[in-house]
Amino acid sequence: MPETLGPDRRSARANADALFGGLAMRFDNVQRAPKFFQARSKLGRYALSPSGVFGDTSVWTTMGADSTRTLTLLGTHTPTGYLFAPYASVAAPTATGNARHVIRLRRRGESEYDWDTNVDHAIGSVNAGEIAAALTAFVSAPQLAAGANVHAEHETLFPETSRVLGELFSLDSLRAVPIGDGSAAVLVRFRMSPDRIAKTRPNFSKYLDKYVSPARYRLRLQDASGATWLDVSGSDNVFSVRYRVRDGHLLALSGAARPLPDTLQINVDASAKFMIFRVGVSRLIGDFAFVRSNEERGWAMHFRHEPDWHFPLAVNHLISTSLRHPFEGEGITVRISVRDRPGSQTLLSREASVSVQESAIVRWLGGLGNSAMSDFAGRAEAEENRYVFDVLSALRADFVAALAVGE
Repeated sequence: MPETLGPDRRSARANADALFGGLAMRFDNVQRAPKFFQARSKLGRYALSPSGVFGDTSVWTTMGADSTRTLTLLGTHTPTGYLFAPYASVAAPTATGNARHVIRLRRRGESEYDWDTNVDHAIGSVNAGEIAAALTAFVSAPQLAAGANVHAEHETLFPETSRVLGELFSLDSLRAVPIGDGSAAVLVRFRMSPDRIAKTRPNFSKYLDKYVSPARYRLRLQDASGATWLDVSGSDNVFSVRYRVRDGHLLALSGAARPLPDTLQINVDASAKFMIFRVGVSRLIGDFAFVRSNEERGWAMHFRHEPDWHFPLAVNHLISTSLRHPFEGEGITVRISVRDRPGSQTLLSREASVSVQESAIVRWLGGLGNSAMSDFAGRAEAEENRYVFDVLSALRADFVAALAVGE
């Protein structure tokens, strides 16, 4: 798998060094300039009630005459850590690890607002096709390895990554069951144990116990016929991934082998526990498209159908018309991709947009989200950042070491 990141081992090693090193920088002792430190807290508090932040000049870097507000940030690695600082304008990043964040808020009416977020992170010279090849090799690895030896082979190839991930996670099972047509049904099941990091990362451990451990979710990618191509679920700290693969190609979990469609349907059920009650959605259904151009690879999602909402009885009496609003028109859009820029840095990009209509029930949901964010900000977030930094740094070390062999 490591050698897929370049045309030869030397190039692949340089690409892996920049890719994982540039991503790791983002989580190294994260700091925020005073203006953004204050703005971030307000944006979290008023995410679903934007009127509370729309006119606050201390938040935005530009305030347009067309009812648009913009916060533009430069993320860059400094000798003391990664710094997010606001500027009126930031060019696309040209140094590995640097990032540009643009958050826009537009008022459409008295209580209607549009949020748009764009993030570009520079990850070196590795191109989109090489990253796609590495992901293909990763999902194919269980089929290519020898049954029960899959886990051992991964630990041999990625010793540092296995060690760091093992601080929080344990692999319950990793199976690739051969099917008669040459494909294999893959099951990966792993467990998260927050108590493992209670001494080394106590605040992150408590946050996981409070918010992540009680969460339940299931995500499925399905085609027009209803066949499932990917099934991911989690509950009670146990996470499972099921898929079927042959020669690097994803297949439907059942039925005859056929090419993967360019467009699938994503179906999400999710719920979280807040205090003594549970809040969630089911049948959150959207269009899931693969981005497969010569210079860009990724995924694009559009959610245009209101899900079934699950609220405590005391909240059900609130008027819920506004809950349909985000799914009207273009709906909620999310796009994650890797984009080539010949002669400059390849970008890992994230785009999202959502429309909000303020109401009592939406403000109530916003309060829950802000409560969770407030619990996270500070020590828990700093410990989580350090853990992600350690994981990415371990991946960098393992890839570079593996690609140095035989060079």
